[in-house]
Amino acid sequence: MNSFDPILHRYTIAGRQVVSVTQALQEVFSLKYYYATDWHKDRGSVVHACAAMVARGKQFTYDPQVKGQVTACKKFFADMKPEVLSVEERVFSERYMFAGCPDLICKIAGHKCIVDYKSSITDVVFLQLGGYAILKPDVTHGMGVELREDGKYKYTKLVKIDRFKNEFLSVLTVYNIQKRLKINIDTD
Repeated sequence: MNSFDPILHRYTIAGRQVVSVTQALQEVFSLKYYYATDWHKDRGSVVHACAAMVARGKQFTYDPQVKGQVTACKKFFADMKPEVLSVEERVFSERYMFAGCPDLICKIAGHKCIVDYKSSITDVVFLQLGGYAILKPDVTHGMGVELREDGKYKYTKLVKIDRFKNEFLSVLTVYNIQKRLKINIDTD
């Protein structure tokens, strides 16, 4: 049975703990939340929860400190008009023994697409999209969307993500080698 423990933020497949897409990228590239403080991590969680509510079309209240990001998310939905297929769905790969939670699966411009929300977009987002695409093999495209404090958003091009699947598998291989050799792996 596949499961996710939200308190420990741990995914398991058949009782075995597995790495998430984000955790593999953080470890291999030494990103550790891009050196974010606890406040930034908590704010990111709140912004993602608000974006999920926007995607689900729900009315909600939120902390005024994230008003800009919520406004940006609402603008993204108004402008792009994505057809929402799933929101924060936990998905697992028994073949590759990893898991993840894409922010949004939707249709944009006729393409089935993974959207990943960011506070700042880097090229690592494409590797993350590639990992999620392995978990959701019927999805062909992806984009990163930066939700900014000033109420604006920007996004990457809508890209085909096949190439990034292979690149993510390379990252996963490096992660697994590091884990086996006990190199640079944070076990928390």
